[in-house]
Amino acid sequence: MRGLAILITTAFLVALHILPAATQTRQTVDLELVLAIDTSTSVDPQEFDLQWRGLANAFLHPDVVGAIEAVGDLGIAVTMVQWAGQGQTRTVVDWFHVNDALSAAQFSAQISAAPRLLRGFTDIGGAIRYSVGSIEGNGYEGSRQVIDVSGDGASSGNNTELPDRARDIAVSRGMIVNGLVIYNEEYDLGELAHISVREHYEDYVIGGAAAFLMVANDFEDFARAIREKLIREIIGPPIARLESDGDKNLAY
Repeated sequence: MRGLAILITTAFLVALHILPAATQTRQTVDLELVLAIDTSTSVDPQEFDLQWRGLANAFLHPDVVGAIEAVGDLGIAVTMVQWAGQGQTRTVVDWFHVNDALSAAQFSAQISAAPRLLRGFTDIGGAIRYSVGSIEGNGYEGSRQVIDVSGDGASSGNNTELPDRARDIAVSRGMIVNGLVIYNEEYDLGELAHISVREHYEDYVIGGAAAFLMVANDFEDFARAIREKLIREIIGPPIARLESDGDKNLAY
């Protein structure tokens, strides 16, 4: 009997040790946000710097901080990834909880310190697939999950698929994919190319309830566009005043 009692007690203690890991809960936030930033070859060092400074400064801007504080104490969880060609997507700033001016400034500092890791072709679908996996394994539970894809070109490269398959997977899992097109005069053929990239994002990239697309006129305009985009994403469609086009909201 004594041996049985010891066995039962040991099993109970083992269960107590294992149970917390098996039932570990995720931290609740209002929004899980992936910032997926294009660092393909078409983005030169100056343009990369403009993107990075624009993003870092956005999280210091009073309007963005105000939007973060407006969602309440839960705040948001946000990460940043760089993407280029097939198999070229990397996390450069890991998931971080932001709920006030101080944590926003800390996240901004991490952006500023992040190096450029990638160059290559343009695989938007790969960036979306990577972002879906990052959301699903991040340790947070948000009432909304948004993948924010910024880029200056359509998907390209050998064996690169259109990104709509990855987009549809994200949407089927309750996520929203928003887009920010950056017009890059060095790598396009004028307005015709502008329309082509914009339509590529409209047709194959953005998706989900109230998904939207914004446009930056060039890399110098990126700071303005990403700031406005972040505010809309943080506040969310029930509050933000969006011009609806079905499930997609287009801002040009």
